[in-house]
Amino acid sequence: MGTIQSKINSKTNRNTNNKTFTNNNYRELFFDKNNLGTVDEIIHLGHCVLREVWGGNFSSPIKPLLTSGAKVLDVGCGSGTWICEMSSDYPTSRYIGIDTLPLFPTTKPFNVQFIHHDFLSGLPFPDATFDFIHIRFMIFDLSQTQWEQFMYSELVRVCKVGGWIEISDPELNLRHEGPITERINNLFRKKLQSRGVNPEITSLHAHHLPSTPNISSDIYHEHREITISSRLSDDKLTQSFTTFMLESYRLILNSIGHELKLILNNSNH
Repeated sequence: MGTIQSKINSKTNRNTNNKTFTNNNYRELFFDKNNLGTVDEIIHLGHCVLREVWGGNFSSPIKPLLTSGAKVLDVGCGSGTWICEMSSDYPTSRYIGIDTLPLFPTTKPFNVQFIHHDFLSGLPFPDATFDFIHIRFMIFDLSQTQWEQFMYSELVRVCKVGGWIEISDPELNLRHEGPITERINNLFRKKLQSRGVNPEITSLHAHHLPSTPNISSDIYHEHREITISSRLSDDKLTQSFTTFMLESYRLILNSIGHELKLILNNSNH
């Protein structure tokens, strides 16, 4: 499995995009009020994995901006792990996290604000508000239409001229998977596709972004792979990623449990 980051430098003026979407995919495939604790744990594990893979909490060339004092937006911030770490590392900057799930911490740093909001109805900020916009773990949540016709342009709208947008997500492609894992992944892909979610969207961001209005040509696409092996079982990244995958697959199995049971029963006859 690999993780991909797409980074966009915003250099042009923009016009407000008033298109909105109903929130019929976001978070509901896995998450409900009865498993928010599990969701919080998985988001935290995923954060630790990405931080290890990329050697930090961001890849965009924004350190001078953050040091001097920037305005940062984290879209789909979850429990705020990323944004709270960033606020500690760069305390002169101001941070806003936005999500539809009530996972925010009860206490927060002085320079952090959390907003509970369905951002598919529009990001509640004026044009050109943020120097840096961070968004990740959205591969299961937004349909390809929502990305192409709304999300890209809305991120660009609230980004300042000269600001940066960074999108990070894992790929669903596994190498050397066993027969049961292959069946599970194929079922899950079909589940996503039935909701209009493109399982390959992570690798397509860099392809679709150039057609987004008012975006610059500075689009960078990076890919890194994670190797899981028993020989690396003591490796910190391997341990974190293995736990992250196991917990994620618990939710995946819950979402496709009925379909998987039918296939397994048929294979035993």
